[in-house]
Amino acid sequence: MRTFTLAATALAVLAALAPAAAQTTAQTTAQAAFGPTLTVTGRASVDRMPDEAVVAFAIITDDANAGRATSANNTAYNTLVTRLGGLGLGPSALKTTGFDVAYNPRPAQPNPQFAQRYGYVVTRSVSVTTTRTDQVGAVIDAAVAAGVTNVNTVTFGLHDRSGAYRAALGAAVADAQDQAHALADAAHVRLGRIQRISPIGPVVPGPRPLNVAFSRVAPAAPPVPTEVQPSDLSVQASVTITYQIAP
Repeated sequence: MRTFTLAATALAVLAALAPAAAQTTAQTTAQAAFGPTLTVTGRASVDRMPDEAVVAFAIITDDANAGRATSANNTAYNTLVTRLGGLGLGPSALKTTGFDVAYNPRPAQPNPQFAQRYGYVVTRSVSVTTTRTDQVGAVIDAAVAAGVTNVNTVTFGLHDRSGAYRAALGAAVADAQDQAHALADAAHVRLGRIQRISPIGPVVPGPRPLNVAFSRVAPAAPPVPTEVQPSDLSVQASVTITYQIAP
């Protein structure tokens, strides 16, 4: 009985080891077929000036009457549309990203240390997109003059982000090739065909947000034009290339 148990255990162990052994054999066979290899990783970055900007605003109004609060909010929004039209930005440049009506009852003893809105509070979130990055300051000034309550963020980006990434990817491939040839020359071997090539990391970088601190609760802005200067966006790419080493 003990002999049968040991034999069964041995068979179970062999069965468990069989897939791993088969995988190792397959890897050894593949290495024998391709021969020795050389793997390198190339990296590159491409700097591009942003060619578009998105400015996020909030229009907040409040009143004891819901209709008056909503009407005041609509008036500020319509004024914003008119002023942006004077900058050459049509309705397609504006997007309402949120609209909320909430009732906030006034407490018996409001805290004077905190500025609060009571009654019906209407909040409209708006984003404005422009392809002229030098126009961001004028957009902000027009919005403030229209009665916008908050300027939240300015986001600079690239209209053709995929094109910038492809340029960085091509430079990364060239970097990997240069490394491979340098290593092959130093080791006195000859590079063969490419066995594998694959990119590393995210495909396309996202836009760069810039926080802007402005609120109607704060003191009035100085009477000088607003300027928001963009900076270069760095688009990075990495690629791994595996070469066969020729005999």
